[in-house]
Amino acid sequence: MFTSLALVGSACSGGSGHASPTTSTALGPNPDVVPLVITADYVNAVFKVLNHLDGDVTRSLVADGKVTPQDGAILRAIYNDPLYQEEVKITQETLTSGTSNARHPPGDRLTTVVQVLDSSPRCIFAATHSDYSQVVLHVAHSDVSEYWTLRPKQSGDDPTGLNPTPWAFGFNASYLTPTSIPDQCSAS
Repeated sequence: MFTSLALVGSACSGGSGHASPTTSTALGPNPDVVPLVITADYVNAVFKVLNHLDGDVTRSLVADGKVTPQDGAILRAIYNDPLYQEEVKITQETLTSGTSNARHPPGDRLTTVVQVLDSSPRCIFAATHSDYSQVVLHVAHSDVSEYWTLRPKQSGDDPTGLNPTPWAFGFNASYLTPTSIPDQCSAS
């Protein structure tokens, strides 16, 4: 999970309670509704909600030292395949490696859109920067190039409505040096 969990050396997030931080239209874009024009502000609002849920999982892992059924349900609600499988693997690796680098309790990863590279109601591809300083004590490095896609939640992956947005993480890649990658929305 980019459950911000690569607590191990780079970053982490997670947690227990899940009062999703949705924003009202008076304060900014509503992340629960796909607008006609997808802006960086809208994508940032979606990231805030998804990162908080991801942070709930990390907080839970740090507190309990195990993945609970609720943690698994949250991960499924915010990560589409194949990224979901990677996040489950990272979670297990984090439990094996330990959470000594995690803040107690960990906060949420802050992902900020640098540029919306492509967007439609079916896919958002953005260049971003993530700040893990509220999640881990020591960030091993800062990625220079980071990319995320958001795709509609898969049918049945969030039966209890843990993720109030219509989106789930679909792809993530980060690089230590400036890198550009093919548009992940047009690749599908």
